Amino acid sequence: MLAFRIIHASASVSKAKLQPKKALPRVFPASSVSSTSSTNASPYSSTTSIAHTPLTGVFAVNKPTGLTSTTIVDYLQHVCRENRAHPFVQRVLELDPSIRAKKRGMVKIGHGGTLDPLARGIVVIGMGAGTKKLHKLTLSSKVYIAEGRLGFSSTTLDSTGSLVSTGPTDHITKEALLQALHAFKGEISQTPPLYSALNMDGKRLYDYAREGLALPREIPSRKVQIHELDLLSFPDGTTVPDPSLEKYGFRYGSTTEPNLSKLHFPIGFQPKPITDGTGSGSYSGHVPIPPSPQGLFFHIRIRCSSGTYIRTLIADIASRMGTVGHMTDLLRVEQSGFKLGDKDVTLELKDCEDIERVDQAIQAGSRISN
Repeated sequence: MLAFRIIHASASVSKAKLQPKKALPRVFPASSVSSTSSTNASPYSSTTSIAHTPLTGVFAVNKPTGLTSTTIVDYLQHVCRENRAHPFVQRVLELDPSIRAKKRGMVKIGHGGTLDPLARGIVVIGMGAGTKKLHKLTLSSKVYIAEGRLGFSSTTLDSTGSLVSTGPTDHITKEALLQALHAFKGEISQTPPLYSALNMDGKRLYDYAREGLALPREIPSRKVQIHELDLLSFPDGTTVPDPSLEKYGFRYGSTTEPNLSKLHFPIGFQPKPITDGTGSGSYSGHVPIPPSPQGLFFHIRIRCSSGTYIRTLIADIASRMGTVGHMTDLLRVEQSGFKLGDKDVTLELKDCEDIERVDQAIQAGSRISN
């Protein structure tokens, strides 16, 4: 049973009641915010009251490869439960009208748009009343950097799937690729991939695929907007790759299988297995895609509307050039003003272990989401 500390707004509340105890139990390593350092002191450690509503708003997390967006939400829920003695967590629970949430210590948390397990980068997170802003943020445009590989197609349209077919690449030049990219700018029609979380007759598309079931009907196409589509690299020996590729860890054919053992998780947290058919490793009948350097790799930058599947875009670009292709790496660098590299509002996974660091990111994020 979660014990509650009621925080009143009256001036008679003592400073000691609102401050975290010095011996606050934690299961996570201390963050760079130190209550004893004059330069890095928590902005809330010396106040007599919480002057804002803590843990309520929107910020972003840099999701690593191998995790689902839902896992990030589960991770933050775990952090809040393990730190439920913290005044910030207590305060946001007091404001939640749900009795069940109070009893379980469950802070309301959601994400503003799914990012595939293979992909990495910006996942917008809403906490408390900030979850009400997520629908609007989900519908906003997004910016991606993607690596495509020509010459091989897969069941999932990315490198986690099974090999379907091969195609020629000798005829493809930089000029041909630029012409193909130009054809996909503006409003285009896309057919979502079979391995996706879209529903058809109450069942996820990826469930039909995993169970070997025929679809009740064809997957309907949808209109999406490609606002910008730029070529960042092409292996012709003369094109200089865009500097952003090295900055974000892109290399030709650098894709590797996600290794969750390299990620740091606190005691007691275990990511749920991936069930959407992507990023889940081999399965019955799996035919692996030949490793690099076979095939032709290229990188593109895309600014697009909500609902755009970059996997489908790369496969369609390949088809237009008379071959096949799939996505091998994807990075979301921006969504709704939240940008990768803006450390005030975008946290690394390990930063989320510190409640006050999360709250600081939310307060900074208010300038973007409001």
